[in-house]
Amino acid sequence: MKNRIAKASKGVKIFSSVLILIGMVNFIFIIVSFFQLRLELQLWDYMPNMFSHMPLLTINFTAFWLSTIVSLLIMLIWIISGVGMLFLREWARQLLLVSVGIYILNKVIDIFINISIVSEYSADLPILPLAIGIIFVLALSVSITHFFSHPSVVKQFEKRSKSFQ
Repeated sequence: MKNRIAKASKGVKIFSSVLILIGMVNFIFIIVSFFQLRLELQLWDYMPNMFSHMPLLTINFTAFWLSTIVSLLIMLIWIISGVGMLFLREWARQLLLVSVGIYILNKVIDIFINISIVSEYSADLPILPLAIGIIFVLALSVSITHFFSHPSVVKQFEKRSKSFQ
């Protein structure tokens, strides 16, 4: 009897593994940043003179926290969909493509929030790091979308779903 279970190509395995890694690292980074910011805000309440050099924090904190929570959920989705794609699950591929669209929109919001924060510290915006970040986000998003929308990759996921019908 012929083995009907489709195997993921090297490209799918590598891309899925990289997505899991990116998701895990960013997920941990967001959690650590959250606790660090929380500690700084608590210290601010108890030692206002020590933090007098900090900006007035006029940004919209609702947008900041919403963006942070969305980033956290996107990274969790990337971990889950990365694992699902290693097993060629079509739902994982579709979930990833939707999350990439949300990721791009969330990063646009993050850019405006970060510009707002930096402008409170200084009149000079660090254009080079901002440009590198924008290029990285766009390159990552385009490469993920292109790779997992490519007909040969889509066919692998279709073969997998057909083999269990």
